[in-house]
Amino acid sequence: MSSLPPAVLALILTSVIAFLAQSLSEGLTGTLALWPIGSGAFWPLQAVTYASLHGSISHLAFNMFGLWMFGADLERVWGPKRLLMLYVVSVLGAAVAKLGVATMSGSVYPTVGASGGLFGILVAFAMVFPHARSCR
Repeated sequence: MSSLPPAVLALILTSVIAFLAQSLSEGLTGTLALWPIGSGAFWPLQAVTYASLHGSISHLAFNMFGLWMFGADLERVWGPKRLLMLYVVSVLGAAVAKLGVATMSGSVYPTVGASGGLFGILVAFAMVFPHARSCR
């Protein structure tokens, strides 16, 4: 088994450290989660910070598993800068979509998780490796 490439490793470590910090500080989730714009708790930096937070250990584990499975191969082809750019753009795009839906629906609940970034990686993986089969 080869080692994790640097960007994927950094994203995984960031999420694990954030999850541990969440466990120690209940207020951290309330501050860094992505709140709807009209909620009174929203601030723009949350459009990035929410992706490092997770709602449970299984939420964290499945997102990090997907990041490892698909992000590592993509980073080996694209390099760390391009992978991180894709991840950040995907996280921001998911945040904009979530904020739009929350505004239209009147939702007052926050969002956490790396799923938006992971879905961007999944789409890119499918485009770069259209004939890939499970190789792990």
